[in-house]
Amino acid sequence: MTDREKMLELLDEFKDSIVKLMDEREGFNSEAEELRTARREVEEKAWAAEEQVKKLTTKLEKAETDLKAAKEEVTSLRAKANEAEAGMSEAQETLQRERDELRREMDEITGQLTRVSELYREASAEKEAMEQKVDVSDLLAIYITLIETVFYGKPHARILYTLHDVKTAITRKNITSSTGIQPAAVLKAVHDLAAADLVSYDENSQEVVLTKDILRKS
Repeated sequence: MTDREKMLELLDEFKDSIVKLMDEREGFNSEAEELRTARREVEEKAWAAEEQVKKLTTKLEKAETDLKAAKEEVTSLRAKANEAEAGMSEAQETLQRERDELRREMDEITGQLTRVSELYREASAEKEAMEQKVDVSDLLAIYITLIETVFYGKPHARILYTLHDVKTAITRKNITSSTGIQPAAVLKAVHDLAAADLVSYDENSQEVVLTKDILRKS
């Protein structure tokens, strides 16, 4: 083989190598473009995911804030409910004590009035048999004076005296103003007297009427 032929053969090999290199370069460029495209897609997805995370974080923080506020509101309402319940229980206990005390006073007054009535009947029946003349009216005056002195501060007795004096229906407000007794005490006493069938009380008109004439004044 001549030098010229060898030279041509080398040129052909070199040409083939250049063509092969160019083909490989085009392949590399294509792969690089695909990689850049894939990278852009990954970055876009990462950005979108990051935005989504930010939104979810904001919602979570708001939900936590709302939950905290709701817990504080529940705690406040529970405290108010406990306070109201305690106040109600205390008020009920106080009212019960006052009612029990007024009932005891009413029983005491009723007992005294019953005793006076018995003494009056006894004194009337035994007047002629007594060795020394006794004026029943004087005896009654003594008992009445004792009752007025001892029980004047009792709301039940004062209300009964007031009703015996007027002999007509009288409003609870007028009883309060005429006796000077506290309104709450007047109301309780009126209910106690009504329960004992000594007076009748109309809740609507708030009028009190004497139903049993204890003193039997003319």
